[in-house]
Amino acid sequence: MITEENFIDCSCPHCGAAASFPESYAGLVQACPNCMDDLIPPKVTGSPAGKLPLPLATPRLVLRRLAGGDWKGLMESLPGDDEDRITRWLERDQQVKLTTPDQTFCVAIELCESGRFVGYIGLRLTGARQAAVNFVMHPQYEQTDLPAEALDALLGFCFEGIRLHRVTSALVDTDAPGIKLCEAVGMRREAMFIKDTENPEGGWWTSIWYGVLEEEYQDNPPS
Repeated sequence: MITEENFIDCSCPHCGAAASFPESYAGLVQACPNCMDDLIPPKVTGSPAGKLPLPLATPRLVLRRLAGGDWKGLMESLPGDDEDRITRWLERDQQVKLTTPDQTFCVAIELCESGRFVGYIGLRLTGARQAAVNFVMHPQYEQTDLPAEALDALLGFCFEGIRLHRVTSALVDTDAPGIKLCEAVGMRREAMFIKDTENPEGGWWTSIWYGVLEEEYQDNPPS
């Protein structure tokens, strides 16, 4: 027997427009049908929708959206890129929402005490309650425990803030810091694809996929 799902009526926290979502969407990030900004449908109809739970604070870090002033930190973290390319990227990024199809939503990592930009995490929705992450850290901090602190916080955002079911990360076998980071936060090695990615400088890389499920996170949440 097919039953009709009830709907939650709410208002957008950005533009104030009325919106309605199926009850099963409560707590799951959605796009406002009017302004297309990200919102979190409430559990109770008639309540206002929520905003994305950003920025995030950890003992030593703040995770927030990228801003125009991050260009210098990005150049230091991505030494192969030039200033014009990074500036154009930051301009485009201001229009990207987490729910924008086929786009990566970038979260900057900065130090609490100094406000220094030290890296970013890219988050891309890939399907029903699923997302992929990629990680870039300033070389000065790559070998510290700050990357794990940042990724721990982002997993909390994914599983508690927007109710994702699964988060994955695809790396190449030469990315030793990335592999160490995924394992440090409890992600499982799910697959290995031998020499499937061409190295622009010659030869082939082997791809390694890591993943973690919501129930695994709940059993071992970030500290």
